[in-house]
Formats: sequence, C-alpha cells, structure tokens
Amino acid sequence: MRIYVRPHVLARNSTVFRDSRRWSTTAVKDTYHGLKCGVEIHLQLDTKTKLFSNSKTSFHAAPNENVSNFDLALPGSQPVLNKHAVLLALKAATALNCKIHRRSMFDRKHYFYADQPAGYQITQYYHAIATDGILWLQPRDGISSKDNLAVRITQLQMEQDTGKSVYEIDSDRTFIDFNRTNHPLIEIVTAPDMKTPQEAAAFVHKLQTLMKHLGVSTGEFQSGAIRVDVNVSTNGGKRCEIKNLASINDIIYAIRAEYGRQLRQVNEGKVVESVTLAWDGRNISVQREKEGATEYRYIPDPELPPLLLSEDLIRKTRENQPKLPDELIDELTASPHDLNIANAQTLVGYGLVDYYYASRKILEEADIKGKNAANWIINDILGIVPAGEEKLLPTIVTPSRLTDLIIAQKQGKVTKIVAMNVIKFFLENPEDRRDIAQVIDQYQLTTMKDSSILDAICSQVLDEHSDLVELVVSGKKPSAIKFFIGMVMKNGKGRFNPQDSETAIKRILTDRHPEYVNGQT
Repeated sequence: MRIYVRPHVLARNSTVFRDSRRWSTTAVKDTYHGLKCGVEIHLQLDTKTKLFSNSKTSFHAAPNENVSNFDLALPGSQPVLNKHAVLLALKAATALNCKIHRRSMFDRKHYFYADQPAGYQITQYYHAIATDGILWLQPRDGISSKDNLAVRITQLQMEQDTGKSVYEIDSDRTFIDFNRTNHPLIEIVTAPDMKTPQEAAAFVHKLQTLMKHLGVSTGEFQSGAIRVDVNVSTNGGKRCEIKNLASINDIIYAIRAEYGRQLRQVNEGKVVESVTLAWDGRNISVQREKEGATEYRYIPDPELPPLLLSEDLIRKTRENQPKLPDELIDELTASPHDLNIANAQTLVGYGLVDYYYASRKILEEADIKGKNAANWIINDILGIVPAGEEKLLPTIVTPSRLTDLIIAQKQGKVTKIVAMNVIKFFLENPEDRRDIAQVIDQYQLTTMKDSSILDAICSQVLDEHSDLVELVVSGKKPSAIKFFIGMVMKNGKGRFNPQDSETAIKRILTDRHPEYVNGQT
C-alpha cells in the first residue's frame, strides 16, 4: 500500500452545495430597481434510453454511436414514448407542487438548425404535462431578503433535445454529433418573480439540487444536463432572453450586464426591443429579434396520441415522494444533529444524508459522538473523492469501514493521516473487500509508540533545517514548528501522533537551546 502523507487534507471546493449564501454578496449593486427575471430551464432526464426511440443515452459514447432511424428523422420511422421519462417528469412536477394534467399532448415546434434533423422539435406547447407550480426560496438559499420568496412555475413540459454542433475540429467546417438528439428533457418555465441576479441564481441552484436529489437529472452544467435561459426586463418594458447560460456565475453576471444594457438604452431615449441575446462570459451581444409563437408554427404532432395519466399513478407518485432537501436540511440542523447550514447543504447536495445517518448510528453505539461522521465526510473525505463520484462513496468506504477508521483513530490505533490514506486506498481499489483491520495489519499502519525512533526522526529533521531552527528559537518565526511536525509525519509515514511529534520536537529544541522554553523564547 502506498502511503500519501498530507498533514492537512483540504476539502474539495464544494461551493455548488456548501456556499449558496455567497449569491447574496456577488453583485456590486445592492438593488436592481425595476428588474424582473424569469428563467427557462432545460433538464436532461436521467434515463437509459431516449424519449422516442430505444437508442442509449450516454455522455461518453463516440460521436454518432447511439443514433436510431427516428433520431435522424429518416422516412418511415415513428416515435415510441419512453415511459420512464414520463415517470421522472411526474416526480419533478410533484416536487414542484405543480398541477398535473391527466391529459397532455405533444406538439411540433418548427425551426431549422443543422443539428435538428427533423426540422422541428417535439415538445408540449399547448397542453403540457404540468402547470401552476411553486418553489420557495429561503434566506439560507442565498437570497438577500429576510423573507421567503415564492417563485411560480408556469409550465413544466416534456420535449426532446437537439444534436450538438462541434466547431473545434476544423475551423472551416462544422461537425454534428447526433448522440444527444432525442434525449428526453423537461423544460421548466417560471414567472418573472425574481428581482435580483442573486435570486435567479439561488432559484437555479435550488432546482438543480432538488432534481439531483430526486434522481430526475444529474443536473450537471459541464455535461449540458442543465441549460438555462433567462428573461430580463426593466421597469415594465419588453423582455429580452439570454440563451444557454452554463453556470451559476454566468447567470449572475449576464443578468447584471443585461440590466445595465437596458438601463443605458432607456437613458439614451431608445426603446428596448425584445431580442435574443448571447453571453460569452464577459459581454452581452444581440443575436436576433426574438421569435414569437407564430413563427415556430406549432402544430399537434400527428404521430403521437395524447398522453393519458391515471389518477392512481399521480396519487402513487405523491405518496412515494421522498423527503425533499428543505426537509432534510431542517432535520440536519436541528437536535440531535445540530449541523450548520453549510454542512447540511453539503450532505444533501452530494446525496450523502443516508450515509451520514448510518455512520452516525454506528458511532453512537460505540459511545462516540455521531457528529464525527459529518466532520470526516465533509471536511476530509470529500476532498479526496474524485469529482462526480461522491455517490459511490457509501458503496466503497461503507459506513462500517468509515466508522471502524474513526473509532481506531479516536482510540489512538491509527493517526488521522493514516486513516485518510486507507480511505484513499479503498477509493483507488474499489474491488478490495477486506475490512479495515486487515488492511491496517497487512501494511503495518498502527500508530508507532517507540519514543526512541520518534526522537531520532525529530533530531534528523531539526539537523536538516538548522536555519529554520534558529528562526523558531529566536522567536522570529515560531509558526515554523508546524513545518517540523509535517516533516516528522512524512518521514514517519504518518504513523506518529502529531501531538506526540510536537511534544518531542519542543523537548529536543529546549534541550539543545535552553533559551527556548515551552515553545517560546
């Protein structure tokens, strides 16, 4: 087993879930007079096959590998609705308190793009599966208001995704990957209830967390599983739409830029026209005049019958809804857990609440504070789990393995550094089924108690860094003692207790330099 010695393991920069409160401090302006924002969010549903064909859905397949005749709109091919996609749409609508319609229909939205082979998109314009929902934002979600904010969901509709145009391969040609074509989506459209960029960002962030929690979507910006359009208007004027915002920060800065653009036009005596806009990360640019519904020539899809839902299915979906993130955060921040909001949001955001509960129960049965489980998971383990693999953690470093390590560390059998390295070992070798005790014994990882060996290592470290010793002894750089401790831990392969190492270093320094007493000159 390879030993990695890191005196302090920094947690991952998990701002997606841990620091939503920062949205309220991102903007330069404190107020945005007359600003109204609504969002249109496209979420790829987490299904194994596409919306109207049996082609696989995959973000990692080779270009044009998972494409059927229907995906390419070849003559004679017909759509067959994916029932799992309907169930996921129902879960989303239920969690958003929507009115679910027992009868909905699919329509054709006509427009031409090279990556839209049929020349139209199948969507739900006239009769969507759900309408009239609501999502409440609380101050802890990152809004500056002290009161809760209700964001109305005007419509939740099912539709198919388009293909993907690729420009990076050849500057003179555009390549098209049709793997994404016909991937099932839900589009969630809100009313213009958000009056600051931070409120819009907080809404998207909360919706993203909710959909991931329910297993409706992976909700990842980087893979395109969530794409956001924002409608912005000022002082009751016409709305302009910013397309395809790819991060929470993009939402904030794009809205701020568009608010400024519209104010400048009004101040110059110009009329704000309804246009479609693009955001390149720094600047807003006008792409085209905004299309109206008539320009899309919506018609009912003649090849798809109405989607009929039974009252029993709708009722069962409501009854089987799990605890939602808000309820879990309330639970985690209350007694007996008493976690702070940031830590509670982290556990919920990464889907690790049940993992924490199971680990906590085992620790408490061993008369160890259950809160240790949260501290280890959030502050230590998430820092070494590969990004995107957090949900695999409970199956690899099981609650039993995690608590065995915590108990061993609390009993002084292993150091924290060794414990973290054992966890990293299992993450790198997920097929290894040995228990913690077997790994510790095989690789001789128990804490070393031999003071003579510790003294020898401490002396060697001090001898090799005599210039730094002078700075510590003189009091010019007393904090450098931490460097010595780190070097001792490294040379001792993490098997010496840090407190024992610090005590030994200070004792040796005092013996060698009488003027250095108890760590101070």
